[in-house]
Formats: sequence, C-alpha cells, structure tokens
Amino acid sequence: SMSSSKPIKFQSLLLSLSLALPVAAFAAQLEEVQAWLEKMQRAAHTVNYDGTFVYGQQGHLSSMRIIHRVTPQGEQERLISMDGTGREVIRDGNTVTCFLPDSNAVVVEKSRQTKKFPPEFPMKIDELKDFYTFSLAGNSRVAGHITQGIKILPKDRYRYGHHLWIEKNTGLLLKTHLLNEQGEPIEQFVFSQVTFLDDVSDDKLVTAVNSEGFTWYEAKESSDKKEDDHPDLNVAWLPGGFKEDMARMQKMPTGGMPVKHMVFSDGLSSVSVFFEEGIEHDPANLVGGSRMGGINAHGRSLGDYHVTVVGEVPHVTVQKICEAVTYTN
Repeated sequence: SMSSSKPIKFQSLLLSLSLALPVAAFAAQLEEVQAWLEKMQRAAHTVNYDGTFVYGQQGHLSSMRIIHRVTPQGEQERLISMDGTGREVIRDGNTVTCFLPDSNAVVVEKSRQTKKFPPEFPMKIDELKDFYTFSLAGNSRVAGHITQGIKILPKDRYRYGHHLWIEKNTGLLLKTHLLNEQGEPIEQFVFSQVTFLDDVSDDKLVTAVNSEGFTWYEAKESSDKKEDDHPDLNVAWLPGGFKEDMARMQKMPTGGMPVKHMVFSDGLSSVSVFFEEGIEHDPANLVGGSRMGGINAHGRSLGDYHVTVVGEVPHVTVQKICEAVTYTN
C-alpha cells in the first residue's frame, strides 16, 4: 500500500538531516573557533595590560609580573620575576635586555626567540584540521574575567593538545594548558591578576634593577655560514603535516652552533634537529631521551656526527624523527 513508504522516506530524510547537522554545526563551530583565535592573535599585539601570571611545568612554578604597551613605534614589555632573583627582561621592539642581579650581569640581544608570554599560537585552522580537532569549551572565569574556552586535540600520538582560555572582551589569552597523551596538563600558564589599561606610563617600563657595576654582554648576531661542505641531511620520517619551517629556523638563538640545524613544524607544534660533529663520547651529547615539562629531546650518535631532536611534542615523536635521520657526505 501507499502509506507504508512514507515512514521510510521520512526516516531516511531524518537520517540524512541528522547526518548533515553535525557537519554543518562542526563547520560553524570551526568558524567560531577561528574567529576567537584571530581575536586572540590580534590582542597579543594590540592590548595594553599589567598583570601577574604563573608559569608551571613538572611541579615547578614561577610567578612573573608583565607590563605590555603598544606604541606607534612598536611593542614594549617588561617582565619582572617574582621569585626573589630580581631578574627583569625589557623588550623594546626587537631588542631584548635581560637584567640578572643574581649574576651581576645585563645581556642585550636582538629579537631572541624566547618563550612568549602569553604564549602565541600561529594558527591557520584549515591547515591544521587534518591533524587536530578544534572545539569550543564553555565559559569560565580566569583572574576575575570571563573567558571563552577552546580545546585543540591531536588526532594522532605524535603531538600534544592545548586548552586555551581567551578573555571575552579583549581577546587576550589568560590561561593555557599543554596536554599530554593522557590529556593531562604538563605545562600551564595562567594570569592570577590582570588589569587592562588605556595607556601605560613610561615609568612602568623602566627596570627597577640598579645595574651599576654590572657586566654588560652583547649577544652575537648569527653569522650566515655557508653550509656547502657539510653533509646532506635527510629526515626520512616526519608526522603528517610536518614541513621544514625556515621562518622559525632564523629566530633560533646562536652560540656554539651545530654544523646543521633544521626546524620542522605542522603549524602549531615544532621540532628542531641539531646535527653536530660527533666529539667522541662528549658527555654533553644526549644519548636516548630526556624531558623538561612539555619539551622532549632524543639524541644518538650517527657515524662521525651526533644528532639531537628537540620539540614540544611527545617523546615518541622526537625518537622516531631522530632514528630516521641519515646523511651523505
């Protein structure tokens, strides 16, 4: 009879609708997450504030005060350690000056790639969504301000997850958790107090350290050494989405630099490969794995060289990359 086909049609229509709904809702949610992340990135460079945050890893907590000001000439920032060392860091444009009373020293560097506070997330969701899931995670209070939560979880075991708390009005990132394979926070950053300011007076950005009699050190600029006579490195395995990242490579601090150094990134997580002349059995060479907070490292000898892989990724990732490095002279 005619009527029996109706429920079936209706059911199949319902089913196709219910299947379409999550996809549409998911797309809308991705757009909303993208908008929040863009707002957060803008805020990092456009908001004036004075706050105190706690940064923690492996049970070690450090507390700092941060004052951030945006001027037509660029950003200025003052970081003050609250742990008794009296250390301060002043950033003006791309000049970073570190005052170290506990070492009677001042170190001046150009655009050092230090750990950014608040952390930065250089994210293009379109390029990342094959490797991470993005979702909105409700509103909660951080340091007295209402925040929008966002979760970024890896789709494989080769990268870490992130939980972000973004202040609703300004977009400033007020809290982050770096999540390990079990979803537990292994590194955290959180403002305990923050005040948003229309303007910041000059005196707030001047160090309180009396540096009279301190030794001043100027960090060397990196020299672009030619790498012609060095071995050709091949990294035979990388997790999906990881590509060589020259932009990050150029921001690395210099010093006793290895023969070769490469940076690979999936757009959110990054890994460095250091390739050095193997000073036989140098105790400073890392063999096997080591970990500090969310940073894992793995090293091994390779012919006449030593290779070390370091990154804010699970240990299995640095180990597999390390084991996949080969070279030809």
